Amino acid sequence: MPRGGVERANTKRNTTLKLVITAVIVLASLGLVSATGMYFGRGLLRRADTGTVVRVEKIGRGDLVEFVSASGEVEPRTKVAISARVAARITELPLDEGMVVHKGDRLVQFDDKELKAALDSVKARFAAQEAEVTVAETRITATEAQITASEVGLADAERDLRRQLTLLETKDVSQSTVDTAQAKVDNLRAQLAAARHSLAADRAGLLVMTHNREAAQAEIDRASDNFSYATLTSPIDGIVTKREAEVGEMAVMGTMNNPGTMLLEVADLSKMWLVARVDESSIANVKVGQKAKVRLQAFDEEVFDGVVEKAALANTEERVTNTKFFQAKILLKTDGRIIPSGLNGDAEIETNRLEKVLKVPSQSIVGRPLEGLPTEARDKPEVDKRKTIATVVYRVVDGKAVVTPVTVGASDVTHTVVKSGLSEGDQVISGPYKVLESIQHDQRVTDESTVEKNKGGAATQPVNK
Repeated sequence: MPRGGVERANTKRNTTLKLVITAVIVLASLGLVSATGMYFGRGLLRRADTGTVVRVEKIGRGDLVEFVSASGEVEPRTKVAISARVAARITELPLDEGMVVHKGDRLVQFDDKELKAALDSVKARFAAQEAEVTVAETRITATEAQITASEVGLADAERDLRRQLTLLETKDVSQSTVDTAQAKVDNLRAQLAAARHSLAADRAGLLVMTHNREAAQAEIDRASDNFSYATLTSPIDGIVTKREAEVGEMAVMGTMNNPGTMLLEVADLSKMWLVARVDESSIANVKVGQKAKVRLQAFDEEVFDGVVEKAALANTEERVTNTKFFQAKILLKTDGRIIPSGLNGDAEIETNRLEKVLKVPSQSIVGRPLEGLPTEARDKPEVDKRKTIATVVYRVVDGKAVVTPVTVGASDVTHTVVKSGLSEGDQVISGPYKVLESIQHDQRVTDESTVEKNKGGAATQPVNK
């Protein structure tokens, strides 16, 4: 064969081979695409059949506890602020913070020189007043004796005057004798009147002196008290929780709550309570004797049992927010542990306990427009047709969400009592929250627990229980 014919034959074979290879590749690609489409199509169909994945909970009966939440600070049930009752320099402070103290133990010693001098001074003044009273009483006694003697002398002079007057009538004595007797009587009467006035004045003076003596005694009592305040002792058993002074400082007198006047604080840390601030909308439900659960951040959210020991009848106003709070003091069960004062805590006060009630997760309860409900749901007795929003839950029936009106009651943190509309054993949708916001009546749903079980296995089936 000529050379040109051979080359044309080779070229033709190459072209044919390329066409065959291209056809094979195209067919293989089409097959892969078809298989992939069929696979994903079946997957989409399976997912369409299963519906929306939801969290389902079977409802039943149980106990539900109503409570009031409040926050506050931990304080000792018994604490005493030790303040100075006299202005004096501190000479001894034998105890420091954290040290145990017993009732009657010495806490503070002041310099008592001036206090003792003041006590000695008022005692001397009292002794002088008492001596003056004694002198006045003696003088009164002497005056009384003098009056008695004057009365006797006057009586004798009056008898003599009557005798002289009788003799004057018989001319046995002269007129001058009678005049002398009369003058004596008048003189004695004047002396007696003066003595009586002097006695009255002495008695009045004695009364004044007696009052002065009583005042001096009161000054002694006050000075004695001041002298006793030179040593301050503990009024309770406890622990020194604060020490605000040092030896050598001058103690300041004043109210114990004023800054700078408190020297020490002694507290009984074996009995602690949480001083909780209860909102005014909830205080009416808080009563003495109610149980409480208290959580303190410092103890890793450990829960302490407690009981309400006091519920305030007067409010404490928050001036910044204009919010009114009432104090509730909750005695904590610490089991002998030392709880530092001032810790922040949160309390849940049990105000009511309902037993064996039908309850559902609170998140399951949603509001739906009344007009959007199906006719059979709108006719339920749980629907208040005077309102535009109905309270409903979504039950799961034959793999579908069924809107169900309910009447609800009290709630706790997670669950709400259902008074009517549901039965024990019903299955309700409890989440996710985003699904509950948009879920519709008769929408197909699948329990997420079923989805988890079927991962990697056969196609998931819808809920049908």
